[in-house]
Amino acid sequence: MPYVDLISSDDYAAIWYNTNSPGANVSGFDPNKPTLVMLHPLFLDSSWTHPQLDDPRLNSNFNIIVFDTRSTGKSLYRPTGRFDLWVTAADLAHCFYYLRLPAAHIFAPELFSWTALRFAALFPELCLSVTLCNVTPQTELKSVFEAFEELCHLWCYAEDLESFETACKELVNCYAGDAHPDLVDELVAFWEVHFPPFRRTLSVTNVNLVLNRTPMSPEELASVRCPVLIIQAERSATHPMEYAHQLRQALVNVPNGAQLFNVKATHGYLSILSSSIVNQVLNKFLTRQPPARSDLNPPAIPLAERMKMALAQLAEWQDDPSIAEQDPLSPLSFSCVTEEVRKSQDELYTIYAEGTEKAFSPLAPDGRPLRKFSERKAEHWLDSSADGFSYSSTPVPPPSLRPFLTGLRADVKQFQDRISAKNRTKRRPGQRPSPGGTDGTTLPDSGPYFAPSEPISPELQQVSRMRRVTAIPQNTADKHVIKGSMAKVIAAGGSARLPRRLLR
Repeated sequence: MPYVDLISSDDYAAIWYNTNSPGANVSGFDPNKPTLVMLHPLFLDSSWTHPQLDDPRLNSNFNIIVFDTRSTGKSLYRPTGRFDLWVTAADLAHCFYYLRLPAAHIFAPELFSWTALRFAALFPELCLSVTLCNVTPQTELKSVFEAFEELCHLWCYAEDLESFETACKELVNCYAGDAHPDLVDELVAFWEVHFPPFRRTLSVTNVNLVLNRTPMSPEELASVRCPVLIIQAERSATHPMEYAHQLRQALVNVPNGAQLFNVKATHGYLSILSSSIVNQVLNKFLTRQPPARSDLNPPAIPLAERMKMALAQLAEWQDDPSIAEQDPLSPLSFSCVTEEVRKSQDELYTIYAEGTEKAFSPLAPDGRPLRKFSERKAEHWLDSSADGFSYSSTPVPPPSLRPFLTGLRADVKQFQDRISAKNRTKRRPGQRPSPGGTDGTTLPDSGPYFAPSEPISPELQQVSRMRRVTAIPQNTADKHVIKGSMAKVIAAGGSARLPRRLLR
C-alpha cells in the first residue's frame, strides 16, 4: 500500500501518497524527468489533484507524486493538539527521506502554500522551485474567520440532510461559487463521505488548522531562496490579491524575485476550476528551470541528523531553545503552537468526539450519499441565490383574504404616494451598495460577499478558541424541554403543588 509510516515515541501517522507512474509508486519514476510534488486543496484530498495528474503537459514531462495531509483522505494519524502547518511541513520532509525522493518542484494551493514555504525555508536542498496557487493571508481575514466558526458548528452538529447540505452550500459559496452544478455535486458528495457529522473530529481538526494558524516572520520568509511562482485569482473574496503582492515583496531572497500571475477568476479552488490556465502557467514556469533528474539515491545526511539541524534553525527563528531539544524523528517536534493553543485544541477535540456514534449520517446503508446536491428542493427562504442574497416567493392568498388584501394594498399605495410626494426632492434612485473598496474596485455579482476586513489578530484568535471550547453543542440542553413531552415537564416541575391549588 502507498503509505509512509511516521512512527515515534509521541506520534504516529500514515501518510497516503499516489504517483503518475504505472505502479503508483516512486520506483516507477523516470530518472530523466524532474519530480513534481503536489499538495491538495483545502478540505479535499489528493484525489482532487486529478486536473494536474491527467494533464498531458504535466504528466508527460514530470514524475508527479501527490500526498494527503495526515488529517485528510486516506491518511491516518493519532489526534493531537500540537498539529499545525509546521508539522505538515515536517511530515512532507520525512516522506522525502523515507521515499528517497530527489530535490523536487513543489506545488501547493490555498492554505498549504504556507506549508510549502515552511518546507522550503527549513529544507532548501529539497526544493527546486515552489509554485503557490491562490495564497491565503498569513492569518485568516476576520470576516472569513467568523464565517468559518459558524460553519464548523453547523457542519459538525447537523441533525438532518437539509442542515448538512446548507453547510455544504456555504462552503461551496466560499471556494467554488461559480462552479458547474455537476462539480458542486461531486464536492458535496465528497464532503458527505469524508467529513460527515459522525466524523466531525476530522472536520474540527482541519478547521483548527485554518483558524489557529500563525504568520511566518520576515526572517523565515527571507530563508526561501528557490524560484517562486504565485498564481492568484484576481477577485477572490477569500483570497485577496493584495496579500499575494505582500508575500511577493516579503520573499526578498528569491532569485530574480517571486513571479506573480493573475487569473481572471473569483473562486478559491483555482487549481480545480481554472485548472487549464493554472497547468499552462505551471508547465511554462517549470520548463524554464534548469533540468533535473529523479535518481532515488540515499540521502547524504542521515534523517535524525538533518532533522536536528532543522529543529535548531526553527528554535532560532522562534526564539525558543527547547525546540532544538525535541525528538528529531517526530514531526510533532516541529510544532510551534503555544501551550494555551494545544490545550484548547485538545479540549475541542474531546468535546467534538462526544456522541459521534449517534451523530447524523448523510449516507445510505451502502455508504453512498442519499441524493445529489442538485436534487434538493431549494425552497427555504434562507437559501441564497447566485448573488449571495436570499429571496422569498410570495404565496398565493386564499380567496377569502383577497378583498382584505386588496384594500390593504390600496392603503399602502396611498401612504407611499404621500411620502414620495413630500420628499421627492430629497430622495435619490435606489441602488444596491457596491461591495468594493475605496479604490473603485468591486466584487463580482456572483459568489459570496465578505465585508472588507483585516487579518485576525492573535488576541481575537484566543477569544475565539475560548468561545469554541465553552460553547455547548446544540440540542444538548433543550432536548427535554423543547423536544420532550409536556406531561413530563409538568410532572417534573409542578405535580407536587397542583393538588394544593385545586383544594383551594
